[in-house]
Amino acid sequence: MSTAPTRLTRNRDYLAWLAADTSWQFGSAVHGFAMTLICYAVTGSYAQAGSIATVSTIVSMVVMVPGGVLVDRWDRRRSLMISGALRMVVYAAAATAWWAGVLTAPLLYAVGVASGVVTGLFSGASDAALRSVVGTADLPRAVASNQGRDGAVSLAAPPLSGLLMGASYALPFLTASIGSLLQILCTRRIRADLRPQHDRPSPGQDTWHQEMLAGFRTILGSPLLRRILPALILVNAGLNALYTGVTLILTGRGVPAWRIGLIDSVMAVGMLIGAVLAQRLISRVPTGRLVVTIFIACTAVLVPVALTQSVPVVLACFGVLGLLVPAVNGAMGGYLQAIIPDELQGRALAAMHLVQMTLPGLMPAAAGLGLQHLGAGPTMAATLILFPAAAILMATHRELRALPTPDRWEIGTVEP
Repeated sequence: MSTAPTRLTRNRDYLAWLAADTSWQFGSAVHGFAMTLICYAVTGSYAQAGSIATVSTIVSMVVMVPGGVLVDRWDRRRSLMISGALRMVVYAAAATAWWAGVLTAPLLYAVGVASGVVTGLFSGASDAALRSVVGTADLPRAVASNQGRDGAVSLAAPPLSGLLMGASYALPFLTASIGSLLQILCTRRIRADLRPQHDRPSPGQDTWHQEMLAGFRTILGSPLLRRILPALILVNAGLNALYTGVTLILTGRGVPAWRIGLIDSVMAVGMLIGAVLAQRLISRVPTGRLVVTIFIACTAVLVPVALTQSVPVVLACFGVLGLLVPAVNGAMGGYLQAIIPDELQGRALAAMHLVQMTLPGLMPAAAGLGLQHLGAGPTMAATLILFPAAAILMATHRELRALPTPDRWEIGTVEP
């Protein structure tokens, strides 16, 4: 059973972890917004500017599972500090190259590839370390708080990045480099033991290939995870397709870009508010009931978006969606981290992230093709089917519906 929850603001290790995680996330968001625009400024090519983020994402996905093995082998403090140091050097080099007038397309692609490698190899270390920093009962509230943080980053990073680019294209890179330095400094202030706790035989007894497959075996070996993961894939795929479809339809109608951009802003504000509300909901409402209810509510909220792409309707629905996201992500994300043994955190989370990214990653292209060849009505109707399908998967699983509040969760119950 998990321990009783405590106030996160009184946990110095959590505050240090949050500062470290936010520092590199914010820096990367500033850099990520600017990267496409800088690439276009350097090359004058829309194709090259659009492909650089895709290349970085593909590289990250390729190394994600081997990265999970590293996260479970090494002290996670070391992984966090190495990743911070590598990012700091890469982004500082890019800033220096711009100031020196030698930032070319190949160098930009090298920055994108290097960033993707570091993210794929080490990003899981931060999530895996969170369980060592907070008690299991606090995991859902910590994850929900992180959702609010993500909303704040989404609001602040793009305009700041644009402002910095107005002064110098080197400044977004420099900001990302400083964020990585802050990650290192804040990680050093975490006092908790971040080494993987091996309650089972050491992973060193397995081959590298066996260790990489352990994360997938963990997912396939749990009936509950086999039900949860497809539902998460469906809802994320639906959101990606719906968001892409709505933005393309509104663009085709001549809606100004700034009004379309309000969708992200409204959802980010909703996430900020929702993160506060999620703290009480997660503690008081049984996890199974909370997750199933929110999945059904999300389906109902997004129906109007699929039926009519009126800007006020879209903004209202995505704002409500933002309110709901922190609670469901906090409850579900916290539960998944709680039931996975500590020595499997890196590999299992990497496997889940990789699987979750695959189908949703194809949805923007699918939405574009659907709008091109089928039209808005059939495409949006097809998108809408994914949400009730996910809700049905969740609502019809007895074990999931019966999940209690976090203080009564069973810890580390999933076997590799």
